[in-house]
Amino acid sequence: MVQGTTKQGNSMASYNLVGDIGGTNARFAIVSQGSSELISIKTLQCEKFETVQQALQFYLSSIEDIQIRSACIASAGTVHLDTFKPANNDWVINKSDVSSALNNIQVSWINDFNAQALATTLLSNNDVITIKAGIEQPDRLRLAIGPGTGLGVCGLIRLSSGWVSVPTQGGHSDLAPNTSLEIEVLTLLQKKFGHVAVERALSGPGIVNLYEALCEINGKNILFHSPSEITAAATNPKPDHLSKETLHMFCQMFGSVTGSIALTTGSLGGIYITSDLIRNFLDFFISSEFVQNFENKGRMKHYMTDIPIYLSKKENMGLLGAIRYLNHL
Repeated sequence: MVQGTTKQGNSMASYNLVGDIGGTNARFAIVSQGSSELISIKTLQCEKFETVQQALQFYLSSIEDIQIRSACIASAGTVHLDTFKPANNDWVINKSDVSSALNNIQVSWINDFNAQALATTLLSNNDVITIKAGIEQPDRLRLAIGPGTGLGVCGLIRLSSGWVSVPTQGGHSDLAPNTSLEIEVLTLLQKKFGHVAVERALSGPGIVNLYEALCEINGKNILFHSPSEITAAATNPKPDHLSKETLHMFCQMFGSVTGSIALTTGSLGGIYITSDLIRNFLDFFISSEFVQNFENKGRMKHYMTDIPIYLSKKENMGLLGAIRYLNHL
């Protein structure tokens, strides 16, 4: 029996279910009604299950004597459709089938980065690192942004009734180079992809794209083939030169893109970065030119200077955002 779940007479303890489906893993947890404390968190490898229903049934079979009242599941992909395929995942999800597998309870679906953005409203000062101090204006838009499998971008507005998210597809906007070297890189990426969205550079796969382009420009062999290999080589006490240059370019581009989005959306409510990817090279990121490039907006530099930027240290942001969504239905 899971700790905290007890039978009361013939009735079972009642919980909500939250999930976060990624390309590789699916995370599930239960939570008491009105609470934000995750219970019985479990991470499952998607490839080991043919459907999300099988993964859910496996998860719930490990928990005894509970009743699920409602659920909210975060996923990448077109979650507004009745049937959709999560990004970078072989599952095809039919919402009715999932509800049936959960005894026909109400199951809400939310975009995975929309969930992470909502989770920023639950963060305390101890949950964040201040990347750039500033003056947070609570009546203005808050921006959540995060490189991962792609680049997530979501706005948040505080109303009298609570926080409202403004999901976007900002990760698919055009990549704009700012230096001659970035122009060279963009030219190579255009040959490879045609249209080059910002997430072709500002994501896990984007780090690989930048590294391979820099190898080609410098006439060097490709030594590393994954984001983790490149970031490890860049942050090694004896760093690989092109891997280090790759991370420098990533941080510079990320600062420029984040600044442009902040200008476009008027993000005076502050910026929250939520990214496991960046936490893997956090010290490098903090000492990088991210802030300098963020503020480098010519005549509008004074506008950028006042915008605070925070990075979330909190784990399971997708699950927390699903809780946030459920608690405010």
